[in-house]
Amino acid sequence: MIRASRYMVLLYASMAGVPAMIFLRVVFGIFGMASLQDAAGFLAGVGLVVFGIVGFVEVYAHPQNKHIEQVNEEAGEAHVLSPGAGRDTIVMSISRFAGGGKGIEMKDYRVKVSKFTTVLEALLMIKETQDSTLSVRYSCRMGICGSCGVVVNGKPSLACELNAEKTAVDGCVKVEQMRAHPLLKDLVTDFDDFFAKHKAIRPGLYRKDGKEKYEAKKEYKQSQEELNRFLPYSYCIMCGLCLDACPISNSNAEFLGPQALSQAYRYYADSRDQDGKKRLFDVDALKGIWGCEFAGACSHVCPKGVDPASAIQLLKNEAAKSILENGE
Repeated sequence: MIRASRYMVLLYASMAGVPAMIFLRVVFGIFGMASLQDAAGFLAGVGLVVFGIVGFVEVYAHPQNKHIEQVNEEAGEAHVLSPGAGRDTIVMSISRFAGGGKGIEMKDYRVKVSKFTTVLEALLMIKETQDSTLSVRYSCRMGICGSCGVVVNGKPSLACELNAEKTAVDGCVKVEQMRAHPLLKDLVTDFDDFFAKHKAIRPGLYRKDGKEKYEAKKEYKQSQEELNRFLPYSYCIMCGLCLDACPISNSNAEFLGPQALSQAYRYYADSRDQDGKKRLFDVDALKGIWGCEFAGACSHVCPKGVDPASAIQLLKNEAAKSILENGE
């Protein structure tokens, strides 16, 4: 960033004055004021000279105005940093697939990071410059796709949302794969079962008239109250962090999990859906809502503020009401 100096007033004045004088020269020429026209032309020329000289001085004559480029030789990455930004070296302790029947091992890498570097960026630095065999899943890098879910310092998190420097404990960031999903390699886990459970709750609006979606004659209006019933649960990005934090999901493979159950409530609570009775029947089981012990860890780790724990309790309440109303 170019710093301001005592010459900046002249620079800005000449930048604004030149077009102003040119405009006045044209105006004076139209009205036949030759002397004023010549004066405006002279001042425009002076302004151009001043702009050229001061601009040259500001850009080339002051060493402190040059961009400060620090090259991280260890990470092989060049960054343009403002004065004083600096870099700190942290240790990334990463869970790696050892292979050869050795299972999992922790491997340390030293990475230089700035105050803006995320954990995901630190992982990619390692992959690009130190160990190309490191496997990590990512996509958007901005907390929307949910692809970069890992366990950082013991907590399921999105790597792209964590600041590496601030996350470090005693200069070290511990990164592990999620535990509630089958391991593929290093930090990459298998989501096939996760998506199968999501599909099992039928994530979509169902209407009694099957032809309605092809021949709809009007929109389905909702009040603000009806919208508020399900909207907080519609922000799920399917990152799988809630499932990883859930103690039941980590011990019972048949449990549908907080993500699927929260989405079951999302559609059950939607006033446009007409299949609520079957939705309750599908989740009214030990592998469904009654398998939840309300630890609340799922809601604690959600990066989008969704509250799966409350959704499951609301489904329990609806299931109990349905039993009482039907006299069962």
